[in-house]
Amino acid sequence: MDFAKLMSSHINKAKETAPPDTSEKKYLKRSELEAQREAAYLAEQKAAEDARRQKIERKRKAEEEETRREEQRREKRRRLAEESKRIREQEEEEEERRRRKRLGLPELPPKRESDDSGTSVPEAEDIDDAELVQKLRALDEPARVFGETHRQRLKRYKKRVGADNLAAIMTDGPIPTTLQLVPEKDMRVQLKVPKDPEGRQFLFRQLASYFTMVLKAWEVALAGRSEEVKTSYQGKQAYTAMVEARENMRPLFKKLEKGDLEDGILEPVVEIVNAAQERRYVDASDGYLTLSIGKAAWPIGVTMESYFTYPPEPESPVNHDILFRPGIAPDGTDTFTPRALIYDLKGAFGGMKKVNALYEPEDDGSQPSSGVWSSKPIIQRSQAIPQSEYQVHLDAGLDPPPLTTSSVRYWSDFSRVYFHPKSLVQLSEFDVNDSLMPYEKWDVGTDFFDKLEREADLVDRDLRPFVEECDGLQGLQIFTGVDDAWGGWSSGWIERLRDEYGKLSIWTWGLGDQGSNMTTTREKRLEQTVNSARSLHALAEHSSVYTPVSNAPVKLPSYLSIDKSSPWHIGALHAVAIESMTISSRLRSSDGSRGSLQDMEDTFNSTGKRRIAKLELSIADPDVLEEKSDVLIAQAEKAGSVALRRESEGEDEQLSKFDMDVFTKDYRTSVSSSKRKDHVFGRVEASRGQWSLAEGSGGRDPRDRSGQGPAVQRFSAPLLFPLLDSFPSIFHVGSGHNKKLAVYSALTTSTAVADQIRLIEQIVRRTVSVDEREVLCDGLQTIAEEYDEGWDSGSDSDEDD
Repeated sequence: MDFAKLMSSHINKAKETAPPDTSEKKYLKRSELEAQREAAYLAEQKAAEDARRQKIERKRKAEEEETRREEQRREKRRRLAEESKRIREQEEEEEERRRRKRLGLPELPPKRESDDSGTSVPEAEDIDDAELVQKLRALDEPARVFGETHRQRLKRYKKRVGADNLAAIMTDGPIPTTLQLVPEKDMRVQLKVPKDPEGRQFLFRQLASYFTMVLKAWEVALAGRSEEVKTSYQGKQAYTAMVEARENMRPLFKKLEKGDLEDGILEPVVEIVNAAQERRYVDASDGYLTLSIGKAAWPIGVTMESYFTYPPEPESPVNHDILFRPGIAPDGTDTFTPRALIYDLKGAFGGMKKVNALYEPEDDGSQPSSGVWSSKPIIQRSQAIPQSEYQVHLDAGLDPPPLTTSSVRYWSDFSRVYFHPKSLVQLSEFDVNDSLMPYEKWDVGTDFFDKLEREADLVDRDLRPFVEECDGLQGLQIFTGVDDAWGGWSSGWIERLRDEYGKLSIWTWGLGDQGSNMTTTREKRLEQTVNSARSLHALAEHSSVYTPVSNAPVKLPSYLSIDKSSPWHIGALHAVAIESMTISSRLRSSDGSRGSLQDMEDTFNSTGKRRIAKLELSIADPDVLEEKSDVLIAQAEKAGSVALRRESEGEDEQLSKFDMDVFTKDYRTSVSSSKRKDHVFGRVEASRGQWSLAEGSGGRDPRDRSGQGPAVQRFSAPLLFPLLDSFPSIFHVGSGHNKKLAVYSALTTSTAVADQIRLIEQIVRRTVSVDEREVLCDGLQTIAEEYDEGWDSGSDSDEDD
């Protein structure tokens, strides 16, 4: 192919595909170039503006989307917070319901929906702020609280007056009420409570009207007193009593308004008002007592059953309501159980059941209760401890066989009472007589108490239900072992009680061998001595009275035959001493020989610092004491019944000398003890029987602060100590077949207490570690110094370490 043709064809093709641009001018004017540049600039600016607007629009949409998402997150957090709050309130309400059920308190009232939001107050219920302030001041309430709104102030006023709807208040008396009050001529109530709704509503109006009238008259009477009387101590007490009575009656008014006052409360209230309107104030007081504490029911199997009397027998001088509580069993029968709270280890209750036949029908457990499961449950039961023959015969209503030291295994084997289920608390973490985890070290008890106290408030759970049943609580008595881990447990328990009841009399009886039982090993005795010293140091600080009671006392008379290895025998001796010593606190107020725990405490602990007392007693045949023949007394002394002997304590002071001293312990150490004569600071004596007290009645009246000699107070009770068939035959006085004993006991604070404490301190000083020695030994020395007479320290030790 010709190269020239090939090139020519290619050039022609190029000309055909790219035709010349005939529209473009070869030359442009200056104005046209300027117009082109301006058009290009405008197009560029427009493009930039469009881009900026698109960017702003994207940003706005992103912000709106973020705002929407944030609103969703806030709403989600709010819902979660409300759900968490609702769940938490439900859990708290359920916990409160379980606590109330555990303590036997009434159920919680249904919760109303709160409206603390900013909604407006209905006009009918609103009160002007100035008037509201005056009403609050009239009620002795703060007029304004920091940060409080008018609505919150109005709500506080409504809560104070106890009205849900202020528009419904018809009275402005001492207790504002929605009930329409009746005139005085229509206030007379009838004893029969009406059953129809209209009659009951009118009765509620009558009761509210009468109580309003009485409270108004009370306020007027107090307001009419002179200024001197108002500002006096008695005047302030009278006003406080009126205010407390008014506040205590507010729940009654609310129940009258709602009309849900049960007949068990309404009938005694009507009886009180009817008796007061007829000016039968004694009957009104009896009705109030019936409403407050209930009537004493027929006792079932009480220990001191001989103290109870029933018509036509004369009334017993012992007030049973002090140590026993009335109740009603599920079958409707009346019960009478001790006011007691018993802690013990697993297995220590023996064959005793927590829920006995008195409170629950007998159930052999052969038919398990039906539940939600379709399958039959498999029940695993531990081997129950069988009841003793004595308890089996008591339950069957038969005469029980005599008890022996070999047949008595647990304290429940000889118990003759039914206890309320809440009285028995088993500590399942430790087994009784467990060799792997012995409950013997003092620190084990303190740690165990702290652990349980962290899990639950023991005072609130176990003790408070019994305390709230008491009308005029005079004190608490605590019986505890002090030479093992129970000493540490009790120290924490009493410290908790002292925090809860600051000024209440708390008497502690410290029981145990306390290192004086020579039949045990030396290491065991030293451990018991250290434990008892720690208990003495801790319990004496928080108890009103602390009385160590030894299981192996030094001084025992010949007429006492006791097996020191038998808790049954030892418990019987302690029961005679302690029950007789405190019997004056259980006598009726009409008895002139009654003395409360506080009265006795003020006698032998006048300074408030001598809290450790020495317990002594003597026992005699009441028939011998009743006879005034010297021949019979001499015969009784030969048989072992020692009449009261006297020891001189000064020129004109003679105090009784007793046969048994359950305080002093013989440690049989080489430590020298003081042989000086004991000086008595104070003593309380309690006699049961015709003891010849006038022969050597020494001491001074405790109320005579200027007198010389020890303060001595004596109480006597006409009742002898009864020996039931559950009591061991350890007292051989008179014929040896006595059914009752004459007992003479005393609590004494003397220098003998200091001698015993110093003896314990010198033993402990050589036993405990260096870190504990200074605190414990110095504390014991400080306690002992309170019992020194004059400037005599009474210490024979020259150790300064």
